[in-house]
Amino acid sequence: MQSSIPNYRLYQEKTGESPDFWLHCETLSVRSSLHNWEISVHRHSALFQIFWVTEGEGIMMAEGQADCHFTAPCALFIPPGAAHGFRFLGQSEGLVTTVLADRLSLPIAADRTLADFFASTRIVPLGEPDASTGEGGAQVGRLLRRIHAENGRRDIGRDLILDALLTEVLVWLARLGARAGLPEKAMSTRDNARMEALDRLIAAHFREHRPVGFYAGRVGVSVAQLNRIARQEAGVSVSQLIARRLLDVARRDLVFTPTPVQAIAYSLGFQDPAYFNRFFRRQTGATPGAYREAERRRMAA
Repeated sequence: MQSSIPNYRLYQEKTGESPDFWLHCETLSVRSSLHNWEISVHRHSALFQIFWVTEGEGIMMAEGQADCHFTAPCALFIPPGAAHGFRFLGQSEGLVTTVLADRLSLPIAADRTLADFFASTRIVPLGEPDASTGEGGAQVGRLLRRIHAENGRRDIGRDLILDALLTEVLVWLARLGARAGLPEKAMSTRDNARMEALDRLIAAHFREHRPVGFYAGRVGVSVAQLNRIARQEAGVSVSQLIARRLLDVARRDLVFTPTPVQAIAYSLGFQDPAYFNRFFRRQTGATPGAYREAERRRMAA
């Protein structure tokens, strides 16, 4: 049963993260060696993880699934809420990056193929570089080393750099996974292409509060047809997709920046901060200020 699996923050141990914690990066051996190189099956409902295994090998375990063997060099991606455990064979090493689940929302909203890829647990081989481009797992390794180094600093712009590095790691993992033939949903139909175009348009224009007709005209279909495609592909209307994007950015700015609520409202294209408050409360059941306070209190707990 899902409820029988422990739900941990970071291996059920305090890691000293500050109230503004959103990313933690440490060597694989720091925690695994304390548990005799075996981590029992557990889950992190509000976190996702990237394991970069540079030395050794092991077994990844999950509830109701066959155990999966992995060998360095490789990367393991664990989505939020996925049950997983590890049995490392011998001395293994690498880096473990743990991130608040909210940080997945913007990359996967910008590219639906990322959403498909990161919906499941993945083992991505990081072996030989691509013959035509010379690109490969070394790219992921360099980025993760930089994340590890930057995470230990408290310099100006640290979170901005970490955010950019993390996004690049996610994109490279998806690319390398695709090259390795890992399964992902087919995106070849005309409606899928139109949905991808809509996703790109929303990413570019959501702060402008354009009517649905604007997006339909750019995609080249009627408003009714675009809403049908959105409901078929994403389960919601175009207006709801736009609202979802606004809400994702609002939540992120409220929790991870000190920006005043009024300034966040203006940055998201709301001419009246009171209307932003009503919009946010309608979507979440809480005012922006109350949401910010509750989330920061929850992360500090």
